[in-house]
Amino acid sequence: MVQYAHMRPSRATRLGVDLAILSIAVLAVGAFVLHPRSIPSLPWDSAALLRAFFRVENGDLTPGPLGIGLVNTLRLSLWSLVPAGCVGLGLGLLRASPVRARRFTGGRLVDLFRNLPPLVLVFIVHYFLTGALAASVDWSGLSDVPGLSALLPETARMPAFVSAVVTLGLYEGAYVAEIVRAGIAGVPKGQWEAAASLGFPRSQSLRLIILPQAVRFMLPPLTGQTASLIKDSAIMSVISVQELTFQASEYSASGGLIAEIWLSVTLCYLLLCLGVSFVGRRLERRLNRSFGL
Repeated sequence: MVQYAHMRPSRATRLGVDLAILSIAVLAVGAFVLHPRSIPSLPWDSAALLRAFFRVENGDLTPGPLGIGLVNTLRLSLWSLVPAGCVGLGLGLLRASPVRARRFTGGRLVDLFRNLPPLVLVFIVHYFLTGALAASVDWSGLSDVPGLSALLPETARMPAFVSAVVTLGLYEGAYVAEIVRAGIAGVPKGQWEAAASLGFPRSQSLRLIILPQAVRFMLPPLTGQTASLIKDSAIMSVISVQELTFQASEYSASGGLIAEIWLSVTLCYLLLCLGVSFVGRRLERRLNRSFGL
């Protein structure tokens, strides 16, 4: 065992290798973008691609179609985290309940949302549940709330946006529920017994003792599920939510920049998911240090 430990590369060595690979990748992408003529079979219009993300109009920097789509993807992902977390926590607690009826109810709801294709679910939610209701609401008052208008799309786009948030909340919440259930199950039973010996009811034991420890088990899969939520937001383009995939489809069809647009969209999703993974790892390390691990 000691021999194998000495054979593992040090942290500095692993960091050096990672930086070298990242540098090579950045140089390769930079050479490809800045010198597209080195690959004659694949034309590349860097100027048009930059205009797709942002452009200068009357001396002001304004977002282009892909810039608007990227912002809307971030908006949609951030708002969807709220219902996904609430649905996941509620169903996860039902799944972990000692009452059989609650476990059955939570299990069937999880099975329903998790086994429906998200494309079918978004049509059901938009056309039969939230679409007409959201269309009847006057959303114009939200623009008067300081700071809130930057987190929401245009008023005319709100019905489809609300449907997308509800769909992602239900679909991703079903997976979050299983993460919550598994995290609670990962806490040793002795913690429950210790809480009971102190006279804590189950609800107080969950809130004060079990869930704080279960977060350590839940954080890595929750990070992965957040990245999945960002990727699944692309499906909302079918109801005309102007997120990144929708904007890319419209702009590539009108401008003819097929390779430039879709490779850039791929890079955007990759960077967003890598950013989530980075934040998740930092939180995980900090949480482990708080537990003395």
